[in-house]
Amino acid sequence: MAIEDWGYRWLKRYMDAPQWIKEPLGRLYSLLPDRLRHGKDFGRYRAEAALAAPGEIKRLAESRLRETLSWAAQTVPAYAALATQLLTDIPAEELLALFPLMTKLDYKRNPQAYLSTACGEAERLPMQTSGSVAEPFKFSLHKGVSRAKEAAYIEAFSQRIGLVRGDVVLSLRGRNIRGAAADAGPLHSFEPIKRMLWISPNHLDAAYMPAHVETAIEHGVRFIQGYSSAVYELARWLDFHPHPRFTEAVRGVQLFSESADDGMVALIERVFGCPVLVHYGHSERAVMAGSMPDDHRYFVWPLYGHVELIDEAGQTITAPGVQGEIVATGFDNKAMPFIRYRTGDLAMWSDKPPHPALPGYPVLERIDGRNNDYFVARDGRRIPVASLGGLRPPAFLQVEATQYEQHVPGHIVVRLQSATPLDPAVLAVIDDYFKTKLLGMVNAELQVVPHIERTARGKRRLMIQHLAAPAASAPAQA
Repeated sequence: MAIEDWGYRWLKRYMDAPQWIKEPLGRLYSLLPDRLRHGKDFGRYRAEAALAAPGEIKRLAESRLRETLSWAAQTVPAYAALATQLLTDIPAEELLALFPLMTKLDYKRNPQAYLSTACGEAERLPMQTSGSVAEPFKFSLHKGVSRAKEAAYIEAFSQRIGLVRGDVVLSLRGRNIRGAAADAGPLHSFEPIKRMLWISPNHLDAAYMPAHVETAIEHGVRFIQGYSSAVYELARWLDFHPHPRFTEAVRGVQLFSESADDGMVALIERVFGCPVLVHYGHSERAVMAGSMPDDHRYFVWPLYGHVELIDEAGQTITAPGVQGEIVATGFDNKAMPFIRYRTGDLAMWSDKPPHPALPGYPVLERIDGRNNDYFVARDGRRIPVASLGGLRPPAFLQVEATQYEQHVPGHIVVRLQSATPLDPAVLAVIDDYFKTKLLGMVNAELQVVPHIERTARGKRRLMIQHLAAPAASAPAQA
């Protein structure tokens, strides 16, 4: 078994350990070969992640999809009725269409029905994630496989900007620092295995930024990884408080977990003067995609999992430029295969040519966020939050962050984070922007606040929706 999965239960204790304990343990562990740390298949996954021959990719993707569906039909109780379909010689994608679309709720209602009977407890790695719902979603990964595969693909993704092992990375990805809540408590922690400098996610206000920057310089940070909103806040502060010793040393930035609009990416690129990559993935490890240094579209790794887009009726979308929900079928998780799993994220296929370095990769033009990120209009129609994207007036440059909350149809609260009061003229421009974008169907109540709270993991919720989605209404195009 891979040591990474065997020791997963002790990860939090290691991360919370004092530096004098963590430092020697981490340095010693980092000397172990990949085969011991990640398992025997790590090298194969790393090679697959770098594969660029379209014919070979297509052949392997078809084979991997058929293998996944066959395994599920033969060993997963919920799919037993589909086993007879394996006797017919039909294309893998036609076989896939026979499987039902799945949601988190389907797995929650009867989790045992979706566990493979051919994998015992020893082969299952219990996981859970709260995601966008209050109740955690519990599921299983395949020990020695799922996390090793993800690590290999993340390594390939990092190499797109020249990030290799040994480089020091500033991490703004929400790991709490033990003792940070106390007065004069530590706000930083250095993890020697991945050589990451972690910053407390609850201390990203302007008052703490100078200390964060100085600590990053002391540790020799060369790359940044983090939630889009957190990295944006750092970049925005540096835009007003330039610190060339830090920004000129950074060679690349990677944004994870949250959607990043073009304006956010453009600002980060300008401040640091380096490539910015945007990543897409989720805890269930069924799909992964990422951008390129010269192309901000999302390129889906075809051997990580199979991706579909569907409309609200559940029909497959193949045309470019049409927004639909991402549906993922993950490869290699034999313990609990995720098949036709509705991620809740919205995207659209690109109509532009593929990237010359990634032939054979499916391309998503953009990922707009979750399908529960919507406003409810006075008449009950839904308006996607993504419809507020695009070019914004210069007045928004004075706003540090934005958050929406809705309790009643036709009315939203718009929180505008600013350390100082906003001029009435600026507020008038922003108010007019929302009236134009929302076509009068939703009234926007502007509230200027000094700080927008983050979650315990350091994420900032863009939309807090207290209304249930209407059962049969289509999103309005605002």
